Parts: sequence; C-alpha cells; structure tokens
Amino acid sequence: MMRTWVCVLVSSLMLASCAQLQEPQPFALTVAHINDHHSHLLPMERTALTVDGETYRVETGGFARVATKIADIRASQDNVLALHAGDAITGTLFYTLFDGAADAALMNLICFDAFALGNHEFDNGDAGLKRFLDFLGMSTCGTVVLGANVEPEVGVSPLTAKTRWDSFKPYAVYNVGGERVGVIGLDIAVKTKNSSQPDKTTVFADEYETAKYYVDELRGLGIEKIGLLTHIQYRNDLELAERLPAVDFIIGGDSHTLLGDFSRYGLPSVGPYPMQVANADGEAVCIAHAWQYSQVVGELAITFVGDQVADCGGQAHFLVAEDAPEAIQKLPQFAAVAPNAEAESMLDQYRTKLDELTLQVIAEVDERLCLKRMGPLASVECGVGRQSDAHRVVAEAFLASAPQADFALQNGGGVRREINAGELTVADAYSLLPFANTLVEVQITGREVKQVLEQALAYAISTGGSDGAYPHGADIRFDVDMRAADGQRISALEVLTESGWQPIQADRMYTMITNSFLSAGNDGWALLGELSAQGRTTDTYVNYAQSFVDWARKTKTIKRPNSHSTQSYRAAE
Repeated sequence: MMRTWVCVLVSSLMLASCAQLQEPQPFALTVAHINDHHSHLLPMERTALTVDGETYRVETGGFARVATKIADIRASQDNVLALHAGDAITGTLFYTLFDGAADAALMNLICFDAFALGNHEFDNGDAGLKRFLDFLGMSTCGTVVLGANVEPEVGVSPLTAKTRWDSFKPYAVYNVGGERVGVIGLDIAVKTKNSSQPDKTTVFADEYETAKYYVDELRGLGIEKIGLLTHIQYRNDLELAERLPAVDFIIGGDSHTLLGDFSRYGLPSVGPYPMQVANADGEAVCIAHAWQYSQVVGELAITFVGDQVADCGGQAHFLVAEDAPEAIQKLPQFAAVAPNAEAESMLDQYRTKLDELTLQVIAEVDERLCLKRMGPLASVECGVGRQSDAHRVVAEAFLASAPQADFALQNGGGVRREINAGELTVADAYSLLPFANTLVEVQITGREVKQVLEQALAYAISTGGSDGAYPHGADIRFDVDMRAADGQRISALEVLTESGWQPIQADRMYTMITNSFLSAGNDGWALLGELSAQGRTTDTYVNYAQSFVDWARKTKTIKRPNSHSTQSYRAAE
C-alpha cells in the first residue's frame, strides 16, 4: 500500500517508472483436458480398483461424465481453457458405424477450446479426417483444430483445397482473464506418417523445429504465456519442454499416460500430476496427460507471476459412478459424478442405431472360410494342408492396418468362428474378433521370431496349455513338426518380400504386427512380454475388430486365401 501512496504523490512524468516498480500480480490459469478417448463414449462397466487391500469392480468414465466434470471445473474456476490432445476417433463401434459423427457431437456438447490432431485422426486418410472435422464444425461451438506440423498438399488434399490452413491452424490465442495465452498444436510426425494412413502427399514436419518456429512467432506478437497441445507421447513432451524456451505448459497425448497418485489403487500411473521440468530458459514448465478412453479429466492449475510459471498444481480426476463404494469416493483422486443428462440423451440415440447398423453388410464372402485353431486344415472341402482361412484373412487385415509391418502373427484362440459364404456384416466381424484387443507393432529379430514360434508350439501341447496358442500369420510361413524336440519344431521359416519368399534372417530386425493379448506375453508367447518390457513394442490403439471391418470394406469381395499358405505339418504322436 505504501508503494501505491507514494506513486500518487509523484509527478505524472514518473508514473510509468512507478508502475514498473510494482510487483506483478499473480494470474491463475486452469486447463481442463482429456486425450486419446478413441471413440470410447460409454463407461467402463467393471474397472478394478484396489483400496486398502480390497478390490472393487466399479463403473468408471464415459463421455457423459467427462462433460459433467469439465462443466464443474468451468463453474468453479475463473480462467479456464478446455483442451483435447488428440486421438478422438477410431477404437469402438461408435466410430466404425458413425464415422466420427458421434464423437463430434459429444465433443461439441463440451465445446473444447482447442483440439490437436492425433495420428489416428488420419486412419482413414485425409478424406476421413475431413469428414470428422466437418462433423466437428457443424456447431456454433467453434473448437479450434490445431496441427502446426501437419502439411497436406494444397490443392490436392481435401484438408487443404485452397490454403494450408483451411481445416486447422498452427496455434490459437485466447484472451483469458485479461491475459493472452497462446496454444500451439503438434502431432507425432514419424508415427503418423508411417503407422497411420495419411495421404501420400501429406507430410509432417519435425516437432521441435515446428514448435520453436511458432514459439518465436507468438513472442513476436507480444505473447509470453505459451502452451503446447501435443500428441507426441509423454517422454517426447519431457524432452521438448527442456529444449524449448518460453514454453509454460504442455497438455499431451498419444502415449496413454496416467499421471497422479493412482499406482496404489492398481492403476498404471507413471509419475506425479502434473510433472514439472525446466525449459531452456531454466523456467518451470507444467506437463499434464489424462490417460485414455474417457476415464480421466485433468485439471491443471498454473499460477503465473508476470510471464513466468510460479507454481504447477491441480488434480487428475479419475471418474467413477455416483454409487461407487465410499472407500473410493473419499479419495481425492476419484471424482464421483453423475453423467451429463444431455450427453446421455445423445448417447441413447446413437446406441439405438447401433443394433440396426451392426447388420450393415461390409463385404461379400466368395466361399466358406474354414477355421482350425491348431495345424493346417484337414477337410477336402477346405483344402487339405492349407492354413486356417479365417486366421489368415484376420492376419491380412492386421497387415492392411499396419503397412509398415513385414508380417502379421495371430494365435489360434484369438479368432472365434468360421466365416460363412455370403454377406459379411459388422456384427459378424465383432463376433469373429470379440475381445478388447488392439494391434501392436513389435520390433523383433528373425532369431526371436523363431524363438517365440517355438514357445507358442511348446505351450500348445503342454499340460495345462492350450491349442489356442498355435501361430497363424500373413506374409510369413513355416513348416511344423510337433514330434520334434522342444525348440526344433519350426523349420523353413520365410517371410514375403518384394522379391518373393525369402528365408528369415536371424540378425535382421523385422516389424511384426500382432494383437495386444499376445504382446503381453500371454498364451505361451512369453518372449513378446519380454520385448514389451524392453520398449520394443508400440500399441497402435487400433481395435483389432475394427481393423478387420476396415479391411473387409476395402476388399469388398473376400476370397479364400491362395495356396502359398500351405504348411508342412506333422502332428505329435
């Protein structure tokens, strides 16, 4: 108060200098955020949460609860931005059947201030993303779509018919509580180009170089409170924060990272919420992620003094049902909230349509596609000695969803039925592949491929094992002698290359695509679990049944696989 009184007494010529002497006033910014909801609009019905040694099965999450929680944050805090860090679409029937319309409708109800493009936004090419963004634009909400390093070819891509920024922007500037806050959007470059399906002419610039360019541009506009809305994975956020100047906060996605005090309750937390690191100027950066599948809403609380971060705080809210046990509700990490009524009504309308749309015909099947869990087909009708048709086409669908992979492997128990001749529906695809699996890329040497195949065969015939462990694949073939000694049952192991079938090379690193059940080391495929622990697997988060639906739609007429799937197989005595 004394400093203000002195200022009044001095001459008007001194007022500017006096103002400079005053301490800058704190400014509190709250960021409500989610990421990677992947069309998971409904709650998880039986999430396991362990409290004080007791495990409860609780309904958790759902987009209607996300809507409630973000509305609560907006109502209780003064300066709020609501951000979505990408991968809104692909993953459930809501996307398979509604092509993004359901996700967009629920996102528009919440009305995010910004949404960053993720790699899975490109799973159906630039045209598929354009359809989703058109749905997102069918509202007065005005969510700004961000993708500073995404570069579709102007005049070629439907995203950029006229200019580079037709469909999205590099950054947005918000006036929040009288302060200007800039937010730059980034997508993961190499992964999106190589593991998704953007148009060939669409390129993705380096994340660091792009961020640095637009940080400088924002600072040139006099904006010093700067955030990144990224879909580049948690570890890359940490590195980017340390390399860049002037960045104050990062809201991230892609790695499905859970931050906060959740490990003691059986949840896979990897660090505190928020994480704080120092940027290239030595100043604090607040980093926050909100896990996956509409389960968590992050509430990042940033206190600025002047243009520098003075404090990173807040809470990651794990959403649970109102009737969750009291032992869970009393914990500050868990938020018992009622679903938003309008969101619930929207979801009810879409759910009503699901039953009829699952009968939608997606392909014609030329002739019966036979199935055998272990060993090649034995009936004359199906073709003696051939690999199981159903497993083979599933593996081909896996490959179509991961064009960077060299081959696909699938276990016998993962495919649950034959495929009848005639019309194939969405419901048929989901009964063929009924589990909650995703596609996973594995970096694996030729020597390790043989090892994991030998493990699968050993488990298939072991006491207490399962013939569901038996391996089936596409663009890979091998002979099997179940009478041979353990470790010697696989021979003539080959992969299909541009030059034709070639013996697998022991020391060469291959990219394999498989399902998440196997990549965890299940069904006797133990080596894959070890490779996952070494960081040599990447979950694409593509639902494996959806990959089959997408493949079937493009294939249109599914024919029995050709003869190169024939195996030499000798059964155990």
